[in-house]
Amino acid sequence: MPKLKCKVDQCAHNKSGLCSKNYIDVDGPEANNKKETSCRSYLFKDVDTYEYEFATMDKEATLQTEVYCDAVKCVYEKGQRCYADRIEIANVNEDSEHSYKHSQKPGVTECKTFEPRD
Repeated sequence: MPKLKCKVDQCAHNKSGLCSKNYIDVDGPEANNKKETSCRSYLFKDVDTYEYEFATMDKEATLQTEVYCDAVKCVYEKGQRCYADRIEIANVNEDSEHSYKHSQKPGVTECKTFEPRD
């Protein structure tokens, strides 16, 4: 499992830069660069999100997180898993707070660890 650093503060799973979800899904089957990837597990942190079982903060956040990955053009993807030592998920556009809330998936997050295969 990669060590995961999450810089998406507005995600319900983010707990002090760590992920409180057992696993995350990285999307980007056609991705050729970082901006074409996204964290499918992203869930906007809102009062209502804590009602979802998978978004409760009962689970302790951990540095090691299972990462399922559809970015098949990334050097770290093997069999839909990420084999990077470390992975970083970040905001695509840190200036656009409006997009965080209204866009639940692509365009909000990106895998900063993505490296294209040659």
